Amino acid sequence: MENYSLLMGAAAVMKMAVEMAAVSMEKPSGGTSRFGRVPEQTPVPQILASRWRRLFRTAASSCYHRRRRFIMVSEIPFEDMFDVEDLEPFVYGKSAVKKLDDEFEVEGLVPFFYNEATWVAWTEEEMERQRRNKEEKEEEEAEKERRAKAHEKVMDSIIEYDPKVGDKVYTRFFLRDFSVFDINERSPVLPMRYKDSKYKTEFGFEDSANILSISVVSSDEGFPVNVYGSIIARDSIDYKCIDLFHRRRDDCQSINLEGDTLVLTGPGRGLVLVDFIYLEIDLKIKKEGVYPDKQFSKGLITIDGRVLSRDKDVVVTSERLDSFRSTMEVRVATVLKAVEATFKFKLVGGDFDGKITAGMSDIDEAIVIYDSKKDGVAKRGVIKLRRRVMTVCVSSRRLLRFHVKNKAGGVVTKLIVDFTPQSPGSEVYEFQCGRGNLRGSVVWSLMDFRP
Repeated sequence: MENYSLLMGAAAVMKMAVEMAAVSMEKPSGGTSRFGRVPEQTPVPQILASRWRRLFRTAASSCYHRRRRFIMVSEIPFEDMFDVEDLEPFVYGKSAVKKLDDEFEVEGLVPFFYNEATWVAWTEEEMERQRRNKEEKEEEEAEKERRAKAHEKVMDSIIEYDPKVGDKVYTRFFLRDFSVFDINERSPVLPMRYKDSKYKTEFGFEDSANILSISVVSSDEGFPVNVYGSIIARDSIDYKCIDLFHRRRDDCQSINLEGDTLVLTGPGRGLVLVDFIYLEIDLKIKKEGVYPDKQFSKGLITIDGRVLSRDKDVVVTSERLDSFRSTMEVRVATVLKAVEATFKFKLVGGDFDGKITAGMSDIDEAIVIYDSKKDGVAKRGVIKLRRRVMTVCVSSRRLLRFHVKNKAGGVVTKLIVDFTPQSPGSEVYEFQCGRGNLRGSVVWSLMDFRP
């Protein structure tokens, strides 16, 4: 009973403090209430009034003893339970706290637990917290606005009107938040990431795609035409730029006939195909006396890995892009459960003047990796290849096949060199082709869709 009386007494005093706080909010420079005059030197802002109400509810919510039963406040609404002014708890028929009369004078009363320095500190702390919250919200809003503008700026730059299509089209990859994704960043992922045998049990086989060729099917400008620009690929590892073709204006490639292919120099690593591989084409025409240069081809091609047939381990398909002043065709070989092959050839003796292509057994189409007509006659040492990476299916034991042709000394010699896929591993093979003694080597590596 004694503890209960103390609780009710504290509740009554807290009620008075709440009303004094309310008065001080209405009359910050002093005034009177039904409890008397509030001293001017007592700063009690709205923040502390709210704090007192919470303290009062906390004290009163512990329990309420009526008719020898305890009722938790959380079980019934607080305002329906009692009011401080009418609070008359009974314990064994005796009142624990006397009702406060409205005429009771408390002028100049300061609660025994009141400390002005503490209240001022609380006020400053609360005001500082609100200031920080406001600053954080303003910074968040500013950051959202900045990111939205950055994203929209990139989106506006990759949507263009294509006169051949007669509508606006996406000319570049667009499925990212460009406020944080750099659309021009080169992929840092290198080949031969998982070439050691220790990775054999850690990684499985990924589906892949080889870009066999990119050719000009038609030209509204006729032939020959000098083109320059870039073609890049984005795969499922990081969707960053992987160069396939890149030429400056002063290093154009001449397309002389319909169906001529571009000299590709990439990709520099195996492409992983989980959902899509994206190809971005941006080619212009260099023509004497014409400025600015006309757009020859510009657009986006997608290779959909979700619809790959699981019946065949290798499927050769083609995709076309009709845009601006040309039609381009991309020949692609999709490969199931592939390993990455990184290869090189070295002229260890004699002469080599010819051509080397890379492909897979039982597949007619191949990739030109070296042609002395355009790349120059090979000298002693490592032969500079246009491309040095290809992916091959490992489960069907399909072979990586090189066709080597040497015409040095006026005698044409042709040779087929095969390498068996491994997961992972490496292989070296030395052979004689005409007047040239060459050494070929392949490093097999697993691939993974994670960067």
